[in-house]
Amino acid sequence: METYRNRSTANLGESGYHAFSLGEVLSMAGISQEEWMQIPMYDSPNQGSWELRKEIAKLYPGTAPENVLVTTGTSEALYLAFHLLIQKGDAVAYYHPAFQALYEIPKMLGARLLPISTSPEGIQSEDWETIQADLYVINHPHNPTGFEFAKADRPKLVQQLKTKNKPVLFDEHYRFLDRYDPDGWTGVSINDRFFGTGSFTKCFGVTGLRIGWLVADESFVKRARSFKDYLTHTVSPIAERIALGLLERRDAFLPKIRSEVFGNVTYLEKHWRELPGIDSYSDLQGGLVTWLRLKPGILSEEYADLLWKRTGVFVLPGKNFEREGFIRLGFGERQSLFQKGVDQWIQSSIYLS
Repeated sequence: METYRNRSTANLGESGYHAFSLGEVLSMAGISQEEWMQIPMYDSPNQGSWELRKEIAKLYPGTAPENVLVTTGTSEALYLAFHLLIQKGDAVAYYHPAFQALYEIPKMLGARLLPISTSPEGIQSEDWETIQADLYVINHPHNPTGFEFAKADRPKLVQQLKTKNKPVLFDEHYRFLDRYDPDGWTGVSINDRFFGTGSFTKCFGVTGLRIGWLVADESFVKRARSFKDYLTHTVSPIAERIALGLLERRDAFLPKIRSEVFGNVTYLEKHWRELPGIDSYSDLQGGLVTWLRLKPGILSEEYADLLWKRTGVFVLPGKNFEREGFIRLGFGERQSLFQKGVDQWIQSSIYLS
């Protein structure tokens, strides 16, 4: 994947917004050159700075800084949460296809996997009605399909999960790019053992910042913090200061990001039927990625390889998600390059027909 995306003329396979420069990020975060040069290079608190945890807690009603653990990306938050929530033999239910960490870590811990296949029509609360598991994992907005629960369906989902009386882990990495709600939705409810993992790095174009978090009850956070001592221990004070500034000032730059992302979505919606070999498109409801179904008989890896070799356009094969016959497409590329990539893709029909 590294080879393809780093040498592509249009990166339509990336799962994050295109990266800002350090100078741009400092401006977005409101950090002056003078302040930047005076950031002390000590170890940050193991749980994360109070100021950053306070800002993160504002994203979750009824949550305090004590309920937040700052981590090195969402991956570490997931690793910690799964190790504390799963016993060998436990059943873990999740939507499939999925971000690999959501099932590979439970599998490594000896869990029994209960994948729930996503429907072409989307995801809905009734998908979970008959599912009995020891842990429920809800990735929302969903990667790789771009599906969300309908707003009217979310209370039904929450109520249904409450009746199961089991822990739920909401992975909400794309929350800041809900297509219809700038504030996004969270299913986290600490008193119900509905815990959460999150980040903003993909949505804000700063994946290299490696900041994420875990939200849970205070006792669980303390256990996770102790475990973290033997992993990364702390997050860089530089990364924490930038993260704090970006969260505090996101209303100043996030609308522009949303405009570009959903402008790319609109462009694809107008032209996807012209793409060679594509059978259907799943309407994006949130996040930065969507799922394109290939016509019968076309293998995703061969398709993606040929497209890249002939045009320089990078897309991600569904085979990478253990689901053949699909392509994952990302909307985080610069708008001019995204449109150019789609146009080149359409013109490639001579090679992909």
